[in-house]
Amino acid sequence: MTSNVDIHSRWVTALRTQAKTVDAPPTDALSCPYCEHSGRIFQSLDQLVNHANVEHASVLEANPETARAQVRDAALRMKGPTDRSSDATAGGGSTPDITALSLEARGRLSPSGRKRPADSDFHARRGKAPVHPEIYDEEEYARDLRRTVVPERTRPKPSNPRLYDPTQDQKGTRASYRAPEVASEWSVEANRSQPQSRTPLSTTRPPTVQHHTPKPAVSSASHRSQPGLIEIQRYDSRYPGLLLQPDSRPISQEQLASEVKSIYAGLTMVETKCIHVDRAQAAALQDGSDPTARLASDHWQALIALHRTLLHEHHDFFLASQHPSASPALRRLAAKYSMPARMWKHGIHSFLELLRRRLPESIDYMLAFIYLAYQMMALLYETVPAFEDTWIECLGDLGRYRMAIEDENPRDRETWAGVARSWYSKAADKNPSVGRLYHHLAILARPNALRQLYYYARSLTCVKPFPSARESILTLLDPILRRPADPYSHDPPIDTNFIQAHGILFGKASSEDFEDARFAFQSQLDNHIGRVTAKWKEQGVYIAVTNLAGLFNYGSDDSILRQILLLHEKQLTRSTSLSSQSEEDSRSPSPIEEDKSSQPMSESEVAAQVEILSSDFTFSRAYLLTMATLMLVLRRNGDKNVLPHVHVLLSFFSAFASIKYVAHFLDHAPWTELVSFLNTLLKSEQRPEKILPGPVFLADQADSLPLPEDYLIRGQIWSQWYFPERWFKREHDEEDRSLELASTVKLRTERVLRLGYELATFDRWLSYDEQTHTFSVTNPSNPS
Repeated sequence: MTSNVDIHSRWVTALRTQAKTVDAPPTDALSCPYCEHSGRIFQSLDQLVNHANVEHASVLEANPETARAQVRDAALRMKGPTDRSSDATAGGGSTPDITALSLEARGRLSPSGRKRPADSDFHARRGKAPVHPEIYDEEEYARDLRRTVVPERTRPKPSNPRLYDPTQDQKGTRASYRAPEVASEWSVEANRSQPQSRTPLSTTRPPTVQHHTPKPAVSSASHRSQPGLIEIQRYDSRYPGLLLQPDSRPISQEQLASEVKSIYAGLTMVETKCIHVDRAQAAALQDGSDPTARLASDHWQALIALHRTLLHEHHDFFLASQHPSASPALRRLAAKYSMPARMWKHGIHSFLELLRRRLPESIDYMLAFIYLAYQMMALLYETVPAFEDTWIECLGDLGRYRMAIEDENPRDRETWAGVARSWYSKAADKNPSVGRLYHHLAILARPNALRQLYYYARSLTCVKPFPSARESILTLLDPILRRPADPYSHDPPIDTNFIQAHGILFGKASSEDFEDARFAFQSQLDNHIGRVTAKWKEQGVYIAVTNLAGLFNYGSDDSILRQILLLHEKQLTRSTSLSSQSEEDSRSPSPIEEDKSSQPMSESEVAAQVEILSSDFTFSRAYLLTMATLMLVLRRNGDKNVLPHVHVLLSFFSAFASIKYVAHFLDHAPWTELVSFLNTLLKSEQRPEKILPGPVFLADQADSLPLPEDYLIRGQIWSQWYFPERWFKREHDEEDRSLELASTVKLRTERVLRLGYELATFDRWLSYDEQTHTFSVTNPSNPS
């Protein structure tokens, strides 16, 4: 034996290992009240009585009535309040129908109606729900602890000669620590059913280890000769000194379903209390009887503890219902009962709004709760991937709350704005057709007015628009419309003039004011592009998307152009359903049909609606602004900084050219300037015959990645047919997608040329000569 062995630490390790690996007696086992070591256990009362008659006959003969009463009392104590076994665990009764599982008020609650604190490690029993559930503070909980906490073990551990006791040697005398000999074969007997904890994914709490009289330890040879022994520790000869992970105990479907019901019953109690408290506080603020009244510190702490408890209950519910061994019916319960939305609404959002309305009094408590909720959402994001989209958006909302209350440190404010922006961008990548996410990004775009207007416009022209953005956009447009001579201090005058022109279109103001703003913007455009150079690659996309949003009347419900596109989508869907051939390389299908609020017009109404659209104030002037801006941009031949703007407009032309109802609107596009621009690009290519003729997106896309502007226009109602179905499968990281490399410029140039060739295939506006590799105008016409 070496002298430097840590006897104490190995002693503790041995005790813990014994507690975790010992084969616990079944929950329905009985022990004799007269045995000193409590090592004998019995399966029924008759066995216990027979044992007492044989082994303790002297006690029974001395005082038979008292002795038999003690035996019955022992049996009642073991079978009474501590018996938590169910039919599923004991093997009796019928198996419940998991497919018809429901959570409606059939769970088990605590007999006293008390819930454990969120940060407690105790596991409360559940009985009948009280009529009026209440949430108690920690002091009241501590006073009732003996009635609400299940004892970990009500009787001492039996002496097990198979377990190693480091205080005894083989002859039963006290000795120094001796490492157990490693057996060559390991055999673990089947674990018996045990009551589950509140969190079914965690291991059951180990029983308390009781000191008992040790018995001689068995040798390693006897270990090997007795199959089914539970070994103290498991080793692998390849990794000396390392312990292997212990085997986990499986959980049955019935146990898991019972656990989910029980957790849900407790969750609804806390949720009801949270709703009641939040509404009461909100009503007190609305009454305004005493607006200067301040809540005490312990009141705030109690409110935070209450909502923290609800968050932890939701976490338990999600872990149990989304357990890997859960049935499909059990997994669907969270969505069936709208648990993610309820968690955000009642557990986080309502309380955050209460805290926000109490600022600056509640600043410290709001910070603490935001950090708490953020940690819980991050944990759910890692452990419950079934609702990943919801967790991502909630994390973005929490980051935006944290940014909004930061007034002292601008660096922290910008940091949290970046955190929220990152989460919203991640959510938009997963659901690019949802306009709500771009509305959130628009709020975070301040003080960049041009970027903010772009996100609002994108939110209104998505496949699933966000109508509330029409109200939010007024916070950006009103100050500029009221004080046009006092532009934003952070933005150049050209951006202010551009925003003013769209503000006039949005509010349907006078035509003279629009012409003044349009002229002011376009007179500065050429010099501005030459001055900002590469920055206009991104700004050009913002301007193009915003101009196209004007054609759709900024997401208005009565947008005629949107109705026409819905009709076109309906016809495409019908033709696709009739066709049996697979189109793996076809353009991605649109989810427009999921928008039940938008009903397409009939084909007989199109002609009359198109006539109305041509004379509409907003559409006609937005069309003029779009085409006039494109004409000025196309005159910058050879400037690669304008290619993103041209790319966006040509992709829009490509979508419109295939729709017979609106194709005639392209007759007044600047085709002459476009031909000159495309021919200049062709001359810069060494081998144009390798580029044209050819499709816009090549079949072999192994070395092709989405362009930076592809991310800025996907999800729009007009771009849904543009990209191939799997185009964004190999997308860039968020930090790398905006990089402008030499290969990016080359790919963009080829894309623009191929779009020009696709427009030439309609033989209506352009034509392409494959011999001379030049474009020419078929029907020249410029916007007036």
